[in-house]
Amino acid sequence: MAVVDKVGTFGMLRFCLQLFPDASMYFRPLIITLAVIGIVYGAVVAIGQTDVMRLIAYTSISHFGFIILGIFVMTTQASPARRCTWSTTVCRPRRCS
Repeated sequence: MAVVDKVGTFGMLRFCLQLFPDASMYFRPLIITLAVIGIVYGAVVAIGQTDVMRLIAYTSISHFGFIILGIFVMTTQASPARRCTWSTTVCRPRRCS
C-alpha cells in the first residue's frame, strides 16, 4: 500500500497537474475535501487499532491526505511542506532482518 501512495503522488505531480491544469483547478475543491476526509478517517480508524501493522497502514493513509492537500492547495507555502512530507515517507530507513 505504501508504494501505491508514493507512485500516485508522483503521478499527480508529474502528469495530472502538468497535462491537465484546467481540470486540476476545476476539481481542486473536491480533491481538497476528499483529502481532509482521508486525514480524519485515517486518524480516527488508526486510534482504534490493536495491531501495529494496521495502525501503520491507517496512519499512512492519513499522511497521504496531507500530501494531497499540499499538492492541491497550490500555494507557495504548501510546496516545500509537500516535498518534505513526501520525502520523509518515501525515504524511511529500512529495518535490518
